Amino acid sequence: MQKNKFSLALVIVLAAVFWLPDLAQALQEHRNDPSTLDGYDLVARGKMSQARRTRPDQIARMDNNGEILIACLKAKTADELKSSGIEFLQSQLELLVDWDLLEYDRKNKTYRSAIHVYGSEKASIIRQHVSMAVEQLADMLNTDLVLLKSHLTKLDRGKNLFAILYAYVLHSFTMEQLGEEIYRKPQLTVEHPFWNGYAWAIYPIRKFNVGSIFIPAKENRFFFVSATTVPKFNFQKMSSFVKDVSMDYRVGDPELKKFLLDFSIIDEGGKLTIPVFESDWSTKLENMAKKVYAITAELADSKEMREMLGMETLAQAAMFIHYELRYAFLHYLLEKGTIQAPIDFDNAANNSPSDVRNLIFIMKTEE
Repeated sequence: MQKNKFSLALVIVLAAVFWLPDLAQALQEHRNDPSTLDGYDLVARGKMSQARRTRPDQIARMDNNGEILIACLKAKTADELKSSGIEFLQSQLELLVDWDLLEYDRKNKTYRSAIHVYGSEKASIIRQHVSMAVEQLADMLNTDLVLLKSHLTKLDRGKNLFAILYAYVLHSFTMEQLGEEIYRKPQLTVEHPFWNGYAWAIYPIRKFNVGSIFIPAKENRFFFVSATTVPKFNFQKMSSFVKDVSMDYRVGDPELKKFLLDFSIIDEGGKLTIPVFESDWSTKLENMAKKVYAITAELADSKEMREMLGMETLAQAAMFIHYELRYAFLHYLLEKGTIQAPIDFDNAANNSPSDVRNLIFIMKTEE
């Protein structure tokens, strides 16, 4: 009996030596991650109900909904959620369930987050894989980047390189390829009336966050990169601008000319000062975008990434990689000095209306 007690004690001591440090490290890493979604990059992709203007990511950030969603990464009953110290109303849980952000198990009466959440430990591994893909992509696009940069330098529009890479080469083309397969179901239903997509959150947040606006009009495709520090811009005017641009790249409408002059998008004579890519250059940009998509799909389809992400379809995983890869690639090029930041992404006071033209370009397409 005494021998058995000694053996048990020895096992406990060995566990403390070899296992507890790992446990402590894991707990420490967990504590370092935010307990609410406010500290995460949160992305929701899918079709929204035309009857509603609210987005699922807005619902997730209302009140302390983000805290509830993080707490329910492991299924919990309402009582277990209360005992963990989180305050909430039953209506909050029901709202999150209605918006498909929480899953409710009627049998076990538990709530589980429907958002894919990647904390710092998992995000670090994911981004290591993305970083290797970025280096591979940089090698593949090196010659294309040199030619594009040289072309823009001749036009004295070198700062537009960022916008061209982000809005089309890294974003628009890949989005077009992923199509309907990224959504949970093909149509909105009575059971799922608000949106039909999926969402993920990853920590830490990227250094800057930008968006892309695309306006098609006849043979012109207009692209604009948006960011929180960009001067306010009237996009209804931009729709008129895309339609008004003539074959010699001039704007004729006097009122429109006055608006565009304030942003230095045209000169005093109404001629465009932003890059316009004819069909031959549009084809070159598309070929660059195809290389980006190929790398994106390859990484998303790797065994390591499929297991790491745990998403339902390859298209969903590719959408996630698409977000991570484009930001990582831009950071890589900025750090290498290959491209210039078109604006100050951190301080709006350092940006002027004339900086807007650094974020705009037009691609011409054949009818």
